[in-house]
Amino acid sequence: MLSMHEIGLKISALRKERNMTQVELADKIGVTYQAVSSWERGLTMPDISKLPDVSQVLEISIDELLGNARQSSIIKNVLSGQTEQETVNADELAEISPILKPQQVDELAKGMAQATFKQLAELAPFLDRRVLEELADKIKEQGNLGDLGDLEEIAPFLSREYMDKIIAEIAETQGLGKIEDLAPFASQQILGKLALQACEADNLADLEDIMPFLSRRDIDIIAAKIESTKGLAALENFAPFISKDTLMDFAVKAAKEGNFDDISDIAPFLDKKFLGEIILKTYDSN
Repeated sequence: MLSMHEIGLKISALRKERNMTQVELADKIGVTYQAVSSWERGLTMPDISKLPDVSQVLEISIDELLGNARQSSIIKNVLSGQTEQETVNADELAEISPILKPQQVDELAKGMAQATFKQLAELAPFLDRRVLEELADKIKEQGNLGDLGDLEEIAPFLSREYMDKIIAEIAETQGLGKIEDLAPFASQQILGKLALQACEADNLADLEDIMPFLSRRDIDIIAAKIESTKGLAALENFAPFISKDTLMDFAVKAAKEGNFDDISDIAPFLDKKFLGEIILKTYDSN
C-alpha cells in the first residue's frame, strides 16, 4: 500500500531543499497549508488531481514521489482519463484507492478479472454499493467464496436486499448454521422464513443460533410448532427468546394434562405465582 509516511517525508524534505514554507507550497499547489502539514506528517496524502502539481512544484516525477512504478503507471492512466485501458488486480487497487476519486475506483474495479471476499473487504469503503454487489456476485459465480468471515466484513457496505439473497443461498447450500455471523445484516423476514424451514426439517440445533435475530411473532410460531410435535421439554433452549405469555399458555396446557415434569424445564421463565400453584398441585397429587 502507498506509504503516507514515506511520501510525507519526501514532500517535507523537497520543500525544505527549496527553502519554501508550508504556506508557500500550499499557495503554489492551490491547497491550504493545513493540507500540506497533514501530508508531511503522514496523516493524509495529496488528492490524485493534485499529484501533477505537487510533482511539478517540487521538481520530482510522480514515480519518484510515490516510490512505486506500477502504482505510478496506474495513476497516470487515471489522470489521463484512460481507466478503461488499465487492468488492475484487487491488491493493486486497494493500495491506491485512498487517493482516487470514488468514480475512479469504481471504474477500475469493474475491470478486475477476479477477487475474493477478503480482497473486497479492503476495497469496500471506497466502492459504490452497486459496484461492490456486482463484484460479490462475480465471486459467487466463480465459486471463490473463501472464508465466510470475510463476507461478514463487507456486509455493512451491502444492501439489506442483497444480504437477504446471499444469506438464503448460503443457508440452502451450506446449512443454517453457517449464517449466524451474517444474521445481524439480514431482514427479519428472510430469517423468519429460513427458521420456519429449519423447524419443519427438524433442524433445531442450527435454529438456536439465529433465534436472537428473529421477530417475536416468528419465535412464537416456531415455539408452537416445536411444542406440538416434540413437547414442552424441547423448548428449554429456546425459552429465553419466547414471549412470557406464550410460555404461560404452554405451561397451563401441560398442567391441565398433568405433565408437571415438563414444566420444570421452562420454570425459570414462568410467573412465580403460577409456579407456586403448580408445586402445590404436584404435592397434593402425591
